[in-house]
Amino acid sequence: MENSAHDQPRRNTVTLVRWSKKPGEDPIIKFIMFSVLGLILCLFLMIFMPGLRSFGAVALFTAIFAAILTVPTASGRRSFMRGLTKRVNDTIGEVTGNPHDQLSVRQFRQLVKSGEQLPLIVNGVPGLNLHVERASTLEKNAPEKWFVVFTIIPPENGPASFDRLLAAAIGARPETPGAS
Repeated sequence: MENSAHDQPRRNTVTLVRWSKKPGEDPIIKFIMFSVLGLILCLFLMIFMPGLRSFGAVALFTAIFAAILTVPTASGRRSFMRGLTKRVNDTIGEVTGNPHDQLSVRQFRQLVKSGEQLPLIVNGVPGLNLHVERASTLEKNAPEKWFVVFTIIPPENGPASFDRLLAAAIGARPETPGAS
């Protein structure tokens, strides 16, 4: 199977993490599905249990049934997002060397929802952005593919400024004793 052009990152980007999300994995959707299932089960149980023959009992049974079955989905999603955030934070720490650039799970979730870019500074030099991209799919029920990406923005004066910085660093190097 070939990778489409949408699966490949653009030039000047580095992909940190890739993941996919199937349609219907959202805990709210699971809660609604389990509520319908709980309602059907409750209607069936009304035949054998007269205590379930009131509206309050049906509503309570349906809500509790759906909540019990949805909790593992929600906690699994929460731990998955924590793991993704940890991987991204480890990479940010390696690249920037600054532990204050770490993201919280809430900030990472906001980046996923909004798609906005987070500018990062590497050794005092701007030009690195972190953002989350969603790859488009043509199929209707295909899993959504997501990428956490570093985008490098080259400076306007590029190599010339690097050459000046290198020359300044070499010229400012302290002489060692005994060297002529």
